[in-house]
Amino acid sequence: MPTIGSGKHRYDFQRDWAKLPRGWNLGETGHPGPPRTSVQGATAANGDIYVLCRAAHPVLVFDAEGRFITSWGEGQFSAFVHGMTIDRAGRVWIADSGLHTVTCHQPDGTLLQTLGTRNGAAPTFYGRPFNMPTGTAFTADGDLFVSDGYGNRRVHRFSPMGELKQSWGEPGSGPGQFALVHFIGADAEDTLYICDRENHRIQLFSPTADHLADWTGFHMPSDLAFGREAIYVAGGDGLSIWTPEREKLAQFGPDDPHQGAFNVHGIWLDAEENIYLAQFDRAVSKLTRR
Repeated sequence: MPTIGSGKHRYDFQRDWAKLPRGWNLGETGHPGPPRTSVQGATAANGDIYVLCRAAHPVLVFDAEGRFITSWGEGQFSAFVHGMTIDRAGRVWIADSGLHTVTCHQPDGTLLQTLGTRNGAAPTFYGRPFNMPTGTAFTADGDLFVSDGYGNRRVHRFSPMGELKQSWGEPGSGPGQFALVHFIGADAEDTLYICDRENHRIQLFSPTADHLADWTGFHMPSDLAFGREAIYVAGGDGLSIWTPEREKLAQFGPDDPHQGAFNVHGIWLDAEENIYLAQFDRAVSKLTRR
């Protein structure tokens, strides 16, 4: 297992960490439409790793060593399922760009709630929820924020009961405008970080939609994850690690010898801040801290 990085940011790099049942894969090739691949993941409170993929078995559950536990969601999602979050109650939230829905599930896959109308796209760009939503995030008060996404250029805020409270955003490149709202995350202070991928930036907002900052210097940022003392960003320029004050600590790819691992769609952490990468080339890699 190769070691990459230096100083405080050295990792054992494990390519193809997820061990699938024989004949299964994290994505399929040779069909029309979006690439079918691993797209996102999340870590449950018990340490199990959930991986969302565009394949016959959409939600895969593994232990920390990458051993397969179970799957669910077969036949429930589109070929363009996009984002996954596990909330503080352990519920699994999935944004399905193809079905225009956000769904909430028990850890075993039991459907609890659906936001949006299945196969019912809202008007584009300025519309109500949803038109190809991409991801979800939660603030401490339990409010749900949805990045919406490919067909819209909006962010929506819902109460814990699923009532729409606020929406903001429009097409463009100015503050509060978006080219593509690709993913969304919330830090420990409830600051919202929104990957405005095609504008090559991450926009920061308060929960009430106040624009706080543009974080630039990226190439197509796709996703980010929050550690205790660092922010991890994945995108077209690989994986970068930053202080909360947005000072760069480390960079991996695209010139790294393992650069195939750093063509990343999704990133998430476990309790030890080991890094998991959902890659466009149908793999999930793990970077274990040394």
